[in-house]
Amino acid sequence: MHIPEPFLVTDPEVLYQWIEDWSFGKLVTSRRGKLEINDMPFYLDREKGELLGHMARANGQWQTLLMVEDLLVIFDGPHGYVSPTWYSQPDGVPTWNYITLQVSGKAELIKTESESFALLERLSQANEARYAGSWSLDQLDEFRVRTLMKQIVFFRIKITSMEGKAKLSQNRSKMDRVGVIQKFSASPDSQLQTLSRLMKADLKP
Repeated sequence: MHIPEPFLVTDPEVLYQWIEDWSFGKLVTSRRGKLEINDMPFYLDREKGELLGHMARANGQWQTLLMVEDLLVIFDGPHGYVSPTWYSQPDGVPTWNYITLQVSGKAELIKTESESFALLERLSQANEARYAGSWSLDQLDEFRVRTLMKQIVFFRIKITSMEGKAKLSQNRSKMDRVGVIQKFSASPDSQLQTLSRLMKADLKP
């Protein structure tokens, strides 16, 4: 990924937080010149440095997951268009502000029923808590759970590297950045409001 120095983010704690904040990622694999991309939710195990996930058994990507030459998981945060009319000086051009993260790693399948079930619980608990729900796996009867698990493949990705990019107008003057923040914060779009908060935090010394 092309990352100009002002936009580079290397702090693992920040990158881990991004994964947790925007955990619905894109699994990208390459084998024998063929790219395959699927969207799916991930759970981050910070202590082990692993991404945990699952996909439908009918999804053929899992069958080549262990044999791929390259593997990436892409997590995209908020993004928004920036108009040059928001700058204090008339020397700008249209651009886009955004957050993105690419994670490289090696995959292995999770084969035990106990670990697979534990991953389902982790995923459901994390997302229910985030989105103010109250559903849990124990609300399904055991037969239903076992039937579903036979239709799912579980896997882990041991993280080997992470590349983070936060393009938040850092290459512009403070006055220009404030102008963009004001426009984003005034928008009814929650994504742009999130960008404005991230930009404000980045302005602090």
